[in-house]
Amino acid sequence: MALSKINGVKIRGMASVLPSNKEDNLQISNLDLSQKEELIKHTGIRFRHVVKDKSLSVKGLFKNAIDELLETLDWNKKSIDVLLIVTQTTQSPIPSLACQIHGEMDFSTTALAYDINSGCSGFVYGLHTASQLLSSLDQKEKRAILCCGDISSSLTEKNDMAVKPIFSDAVSAIGIEFDGTSESYFNLETFGKGQKAISLEKNETGNWMRMDGIDVFNYAVKYVPNNIKTLLDKYSVEKNKPKMYVLHQANLLINKAIMKVIGAKEGEVPNTLHDYGNTASASIPLTFSLNWQDKKTGWVLFSGFGVGFSVASALVKIEGIKIAKTKFI
Repeated sequence: MALSKINGVKIRGMASVLPSNKEDNLQISNLDLSQKEELIKHTGIRFRHVVKDKSLSVKGLFKNAIDELLETLDWNKKSIDVLLIVTQTTQSPIPSLACQIHGEMDFSTTALAYDINSGCSGFVYGLHTASQLLSSLDQKEKRAILCCGDISSSLTEKNDMAVKPIFSDAVSAIGIEFDGTSESYFNLETFGKGQKAISLEKNETGNWMRMDGIDVFNYAVKYVPNNIKTLLDKYSVEKNKPKMYVLHQANLLINKAIMKVIGAKEGEVPNTLHDYGNTASASIPLTFSLNWQDKKTGWVLFSGFGVGFSVASALVKIEGIKIAKTKFI
């Protein structure tokens, strides 16, 4: 396990952007009504937001989210020192999406920018990376923007009923700042023998995501609860006991199984699956943003898991965060 403690970094804000087009799993033509109802019952997913206008790219979604974040925090883009993009759906691998966005949005030339190829654990991995980078910079004031998300529909074959009813398109932008006093705790793990649970397959029509649902369930239930419990056993005492557990929104069966093992109560674990589906690396910040508004301060447990097979959890104190209203375009 890769347990770590990072000092002095705080999440200041979040903004999430989704395509306005919404699809209903009760309208899927490949399944009869009883199959659709069973699918919704077990996955918890009724609706998904899916890009309809193919001119809308993940880069466009990210730029919208960054604009929303900067306005919400009243940050000048020239004050950003780190720009990280976590995604698996760049339109082109060269140049990096981070460099494209950096140039098109005119960030400072002193800012470092790069991509991280990661899926559903990507928010926690990205948060760890951004925090480490800010801690290492030799200056007093320092800020980062972490962007997470995918247009998963671009990897979804229309008749693949193991994938299509699950994934949604969404991105989030997270503002992170060095404050010199905060503490965050992480447990990052990789179980590479599970790499085939979710993978990309090329055929005559394109490159498509494939998912073995049983493998995903087995890996998640076997490794995620232990990852969380190890982190909490190491760092959580009464003063920093989580007020909320934000799990990656994989599906209802997986998340309920994890909740049972870690002993989390229903009201402590928000669920956005019904209305948003699995939004990959954007699912944790999106779910947190939609459920934190009434709370002022407290410790939050974030846990992401998926393609790789990758598992990552973080224990972070949230206070004074500004959350933009979720935007649909």
